[in-house]
Amino acid sequence: MPKNNIKVSPKNKSELRLVEVHGKKLTTTSLVIAELFNRPHKHVLRSLDSLSSRLNIGPRDYVDSRGKTQRMYVLDERQFLIAMPFIGGEKSLDGQIRLVDEFLRLQNILSEPGRKDDLKVKRNTGSEMTDMLKFVRETEGKDTTKNHYTNEHLFCNRALTGKWQPVNEDDLDGYDAKLLAAIRRHNQKLMTRYPVQRDRRQLMDDFVTEYRTKNSRIQMH
Repeated sequence: MPKNNIKVSPKNKSELRLVEVHGKKLTTTSLVIAELFNRPHKHVLRSLDSLSSRLNIGPRDYVDSRGKTQRMYVLDERQFLIAMPFIGGEKSLDGQIRLVDEFLRLQNILSEPGRKDDLKVKRNTGSEMTDMLKFVRETEGKDTTKNHYTNEHLFCNRALTGKWQPVNEDDLDGYDAKLLAAIRRHNQKLMTRYPVQRDRRQLMDDFVTEYRTKNSRIQMH
């Protein structure tokens, strides 16, 4: 089986995504199951080892935070649903509910009509915005570094989510993809008048509030 090079430690284990998106395929891992079910990972591995032939799965390698190669399993939704009753754990019911809800949430996002086109538009606005950033900075006689591009994207993400951090495209439904594209276009216009981000912040927040007022999720679906 191919190796998985993610690093997992007690500090960041809870930050793992519950369900990963691979194209249109959704998967979770034995590491996530162990955490949510409050069961030692070695016990989850033992249960999955006994089910491996029925589920047609095999263990994969990953490198932990100490640099050691360990085993884990990757399961799609069907495999997870079959394995659930055999795993156990103090919080197995709560864990099952959280994972099933996350599978359903992502399925709904991925199956949304028109979402693929919305994401394509969103990606295009990213390059358009950074091109404008470079032009504005060159006009002022300034260089543009990778950090400037990254910060501009994070600035727009904050307007969408309220958090200064990357946005995972897998979590964007059609509405949020359209809104992020609109945010980037508006930011592109504003930066020609207000090159400094802090001078644009409130204007961006006002734009998002107005957009959400005029374009509710119900109207756009």
